[in-house]
Amino acid sequence: MNDTIRFILSLSISFAVLIGIVRFRKIDAAYYPFIYNITAALVVEIVTRIFMVNGQPEAFEVALNIYSFLDFYLYLWLFHNWGLFNKNKSVFIALSLTFFLVWLTNNALVTGFIRPNFYFFILYSFALIFFSVTAFNKAVVNERISIFRNAKFWICLGIIIFYSFFVVACATSLTLFREDVSLEFRRGLQAINVYSNLLVNLLYAVAVIWVPRKKNFTSLF
Repeated sequence: MNDTIRFILSLSISFAVLIGIVRFRKIDAAYYPFIYNITAALVVEIVTRIFMVNGQPEAFEVALNIYSFLDFYLYLWLFHNWGLFNKNKSVFIALSLTFFLVWLTNNALVTGFIRPNFYFFILYSFALIFFSVTAFNKAVVNERISIFRNAKFWICLGIIIFYSFFVVACATSLTLFREDVSLEFRRGLQAINVYSNLLVNLLYAVAVIWVPRKKNFTSLF
């Protein structure tokens, strides 16, 4: 699979973005971080493609490294809005600062921002998978709406699918494991990652359709 096909398939996130833009003023504000995230993902896909076509691989890696923390932060904000941390701002701030320091330290000391930050990629992927499983379980227990009409279900499912494959892809790219994994296997894994990304992008489009509307409050007076 060549880079052009990968790029075209990655643009499937635009379906979710367009639906999100159309519905933005009507949806529950708790889901705004998700809309911001998928919009940022689309922008990053386009920007990194421009960098690669123009022969700027270092700029490509810098953009991905910056987006990795933004990606984690926006999802963390989303989970906080959903009440995953019991609406405790201290927990949300502490997690944000901890992961920011890990991200900054690893980039400053190991990658120099110009090489893939695989260790952080793996760490925050596991965190998002854990948060998604927990949020999904809470939604099943506490919410009576059908899971197939529940945006949380589709978002959590998308996160679990994408970041599970992403962890494996990152792990096989680390020097520690690279020699034990064939080039053909890594290429096959990359192809699976591309198709899983396509699937998840479509799941996100479904999720945006089912994002609940803003709650209307009627004054008593």
